[in-house]
Amino acid sequence: MELLHEALHDTIIALPILIVAFVLIEFIEHKMGKKYDYKIKQAGKFGPIIGAALGIIPQCGFSILGVMFYFQGYITLGTLMAIFLATSDEALPVLISNPQAADKVIPFIIIKFSVAVLWGYVVDLLIKTKTVEIHDGDMELAATDECLTEHFDLKEVLLHSFKMSLKIFAYMFIINVVLGYLIETFHIDETVGILSKTSFVQPALVSLVGLIPNCAISVGIIQGFTLGVLSFSSAIAGLSANAGLGLLYLVKESKSKLDAFKIIGLLYLISAVTGILLFFLMK
Repeated sequence: MELLHEALHDTIIALPILIVAFVLIEFIEHKMGKKYDYKIKQAGKFGPIIGAALGIIPQCGFSILGVMFYFQGYITLGTLMAIFLATSDEALPVLISNPQAADKVIPFIIIKFSVAVLWGYVVDLLIKTKTVEIHDGDMELAATDECLTEHFDLKEVLLHSFKMSLKIFAYMFIINVVLGYLIETFHIDETVGILSKTSFVQPALVSLVGLIPNCAISVGIIQGFTLGVLSFSSAIAGLSANAGLGLLYLVKESKSKLDAFKIIGLLYLISAVTGILLFFLMK
């Protein structure tokens, strides 16, 4: 009962902040509209930068959109990788809602963005991707789509944000109970060996978990960090690999499943290497 009480107390504090965060995210997405879809199509050499900037915003669909643009030849593999690496599913709102981790929000955003941009350009340098040109008709369509986003239903946004917050609240509560039990019973926050947060192997293992396309995974990784089970470098590694439903869409729609798994393998490798490098840099 004490464990449940502590988990509920720690989680319920985050609920109001989660609601505010999701309302803000909805507002940003509304203001962005479809015109930013075409911005990334036109990005050219700035693709990894724009892809990382848009990917860092918590949303469920941009990684899928990135895959679609990649298949259509509008963006390079480096830009797609930047989108994947910047995406963190629901981790950022959860991190923002945790008062104990307030000092880690800005470093988290800066590191995730920088890692996505850097590796995006490295991938484009090493792997050349053919892209198609954007026609004037696409820009006219973008302008039309932008007009369609002017309607903003506050009631609908609040309702959707509240539902999303409750969903994440449930994930956080369950994860807090499980991790709290493991910490109290088995002292997993003090584990020795490759699972320890003092081991450089942990980022590689968490990156593998991060590939699972479910928002509960992103919540679990960030909660593991805030509870002291995972190192900051492991959290960055796991959430860099956590590209959400974009990975499912990549495998489902790819003409070559082998190519799709090569991209996922590259994402894992980059995430794991990034986490290990950060581990040694932050020692």
